[in-house]
Formats: sequence, structure tokens, C-alpha cells
Amino acid sequence: MKRVLLFLFAVVPMLTFAQQECVYFKKMVKLDTEKTNLNTTQSDFGPGFVGNELWYSAYTDEEIEKLNSGSDKKIYYNLYSTPIDSKGNVKSGKTPQLAAVSEGYHAGPVSYCEATGELFVTLSNFENPEVRNKVYQKANIRLKIIIAKKVNGEWQKTGELPFNDPTYSVGHPSITASGDTLYFVSDIPEKGLGGTDIYMSVRSNGTWGEMQNLGDAVNTEKDEMFPFIHKGKLLIFASNGRGSGDDLDIYNVGLFGDNITGVAELTELNSDGDDFGFVIHPEEEVGYFCSNKDGGMGSDDIYKVLIEQLGSYDLELVVMNKKTMQPVRDAKITFAGAVQMITGLLFKQELEKDKTYTVATNIDGFMNDSKTISTVGKPFGVIRDTLWVEKVEVGQKFVMENIYYDFDKWDILPASEVELDKLVKVMKDNPDWKVELGSHTDSRGSDAYNKTLSQKRSDSAVSYIVSKGIGKDRITAMGYGETQLVNKCDDGVQCSEEEHRKNRRTEFKILEMNGN
Repeated sequence: MKRVLLFLFAVVPMLTFAQQECVYFKKMVKLDTEKTNLNTTQSDFGPGFVGNELWYSAYTDEEIEKLNSGSDKKIYYNLYSTPIDSKGNVKSGKTPQLAAVSEGYHAGPVSYCEATGELFVTLSNFENPEVRNKVYQKANIRLKIIIAKKVNGEWQKTGELPFNDPTYSVGHPSITASGDTLYFVSDIPEKGLGGTDIYMSVRSNGTWGEMQNLGDAVNTEKDEMFPFIHKGKLLIFASNGRGSGDDLDIYNVGLFGDNITGVAELTELNSDGDDFGFVIHPEEEVGYFCSNKDGGMGSDDIYKVLIEQLGSYDLELVVMNKKTMQPVRDAKITFAGAVQMITGLLFKQELEKDKTYTVATNIDGFMNDSKTISTVGKPFGVIRDTLWVEKVEVGQKFVMENIYYDFDKWDILPASEVELDKLVKVMKDNPDWKVELGSHTDSRGSDAYNKTLSQKRSDSAVSYIVSKGIGKDRITAMGYGETQLVNKCDDGVQCSEEEHRKNRRTEFKILEMNGN
């Protein structure tokens, strides 16, 4: 297969993660390989995930018969799909794809962007009339990348990359999840380091930017092919310019902004033959790659990769005093239902994969805090977080911002629910507290009217809080009307709207804490 692939490019001239710390993919997983039921006696290559399917390139049964009989005329790679489960494991069945778009062309590999619905497809480029009708293996045929989208349930070509050119090849696309950056391969002479190189282009406001060579951190004077970008942080590719022979091997490199670091060979996948086109399912338990190593069905075969995660999740938690902005030493917390004491300043805990934890402070005399810590869908590494506490005392009042009511109304508005939910959380974080929720008005209107209105508003807010699971015996509603103004704006005093607004407030006051 390498001779065919390199011919397309060269006769005429594919979980590094960054959180707080960087750990390379090679050191975080164990890779085991097994055969698949996708392969034929001829070349099968270019796996790529498209929704709930695995797409790849292969020949038709008729073309395989021609190849087996020694004929190679009018034989083209076609695109096929096979269903996969939620983890990426192939099921059974084989369906032709993009037949109308790719007829008379070699098709694949592809890359699919779920966010934009775009399918980036490699096709042989027959724009040069001198090679249109020549035999594929003997012609100077380049590649190009087209874009397809589903229209009325059918894949249709909707565009091409602006740097497609009949004088050089552009192929092997890999699009980021957001659809704004495309990695691909080209043998454009004036930009390359030699052979075929890996490039990238960033799309802004619907326009693809200039193709940028990834440089010698990835490319060599020989051939780099089949890029695959995983979660924006890991670039996997094949190269025959980094080992001692001419065979393609699989490598990975970390991407951190504009920095490309840590090229590493994926030795568990590489053989004495050509190994290339490694792609990883988003669930990170299964992947696929291609190889012509001994023991296959014939030529290039598609192999399944079982990915065993070897990394860990490590929680580092600190409790901070909101007033002093200093860490709280030897704080008592509740982690996953168990009460623990932090020794010193830092709480460390190893977490399990795909699990959610609740952690809360449990400190007498403080307004406690809680957090939800989750490893679901997160890369291995260190998870750092902070719990914020505040020293408080019985009788202390706190103004609740952004509690709004319509004029002469006491119904809870959606914007007010957001703020009341914060008090619900405070009450849940401090289960021994009893509080009073007080509603206040400005001085405009009669004393009796303001007293009645504020009581109704306080009752309404307390009813909302109780509906969220707070016991009725823990919260009291009080309507103070205009009896507790915070400024000079009493009856008959001319004040600005802003001054009146300060009096129209909602407060909660601590009545009891820690049983006292």
C-alpha cells in the first residue's frame, strides 16, 4: 500500500492532554491490537469515524476480481461504511458511500466534523486533462480535498479547499471538533521540507487561511502522512523519515497552542511493514489503524486497537478564607459522604474514571461551601479546585443581589430564582443553620402598603426556597416594609432612584448556627 499511497503524492511530486500538567499519550495508555472483519484480499485503508459509522476505503468485489486476475484498469478505491456501537466497536454490514460524488475517482480517507456537519473527503484530482484517462498506477495523479454535507438525507458535494491544485496533492484531512482547524498532507514544492508534509489551515469567518507547514517538529525530508487530530491536543501521524528504514511508522506529538512537543513513536502498533492511519474514537476505548504486516488478509488491512487507560485522576483541594484570602489549615471536610480532616493545607485524593464526587467544608463558625468534582469526559491528570469559606456569627446579615419583582407584584421572576438558588445552596452547605429572609421596600407608598407588599414578597421567596428541599422550620419570612431604611430616604426626603433602590433589598440573617 505504501507504494500506491506515496505514488499519489510523490511520483509527481495519521491522549496527550494538557490540564495543569502535560502527560504524553504514549505513557498514559496501553495499546492491544486485534483483527477486524472489514478486510478483503486487497488493500483496505483509511478508517475514519463518521457519526455512528466507521468509514474506510476499499475495492468493490468486481474490482478485487480484476486485481486478482492481474488487471488494473479502471480500478478505484471506493468509500464504505460499517456501523459501530457507542464505544466505536464495529458491528456487521458494509455500505457504499458517496458513490455518485466519487465515481471515477479514488476516494478516501475522510474526516467528519459533527459540529458543522461537514465531511472532508480525499479524492484523486483529475483536473489535468493529460492524466484524466490514464491508468491510475502509471499516471501523475494528484489528490484534492472536497467538502460534502447531507442534503435531504443524501451526501452532496458543497465545496473544495481553496488550496487544491492540479500541480500538487492535497489530501488526508483531519478536522478539529470545532471545525475551525484542518490538518492535511501536501507535497506542494515551495512550502515543503521534502516528500509529503503535514500542514494546517485555520478557518475564520468562513474563509480558510493560508496552509501552514507544521515544521521540523513533525515533518522530515521524507514522507509524513495520515494526520489525525484528537481532542485538539494530540496529533497522530505516519512517517518514513524517523526510523532506519523506508516503512511507514506511527508517531504522536503534543499540541499546546503554537508549540509542538514530544514526538514519540507508538511502538505497540508499529511492525516491520507499513503502519499508518491510526484514529481514536471519542470514547477513547477503541481505535483503528492500517498495516500491511505479515498475517493479514492481503495488502493493507484495518486493525482494531483496544485502548487501556493507564493514567490517574488526582484531586488537589484547598480551603480558602474569603475575607483574609488565606488558606484554612487543618480544615474539616466531607468527601463522598465521609468526614475527613485535611492535614495541613492541601487535600489530596485519587479519583476514579467517569465518576462524580461531592466535597464540602464542615467548619464550625464559617459559612461552608461545597463543590461537585467530576472526571466524566475529562483527560487524566491533576484536578485542582478551591472551597471558599467565610467567618460568620449569629445575627449577621447578607444582602441578596438581583432579587427583582414586577411593580406591585410578589411573584418570583426567573432572574430572582438564580439568586435564591444561591441561598438554597448556602442552606444545604450549612445544614445546622436557621435563617430569616427579610424583604424591604423604599419609603414611597404608605407604611401599611409597603409592609403588606414586603411580607408577600418574603413569603413568596421562602416558598420557593422550601420547594427546593429546605425545611420550613429552618427559614422564616419577614416583611419589613420601609422600617429599616439604609439611608436618608425617608418620607418626604427627595432622593435619586439609585438611593431608593438601595432600600428595596432582600436580606437573609443568621438566626441560629451549629445548634446555637
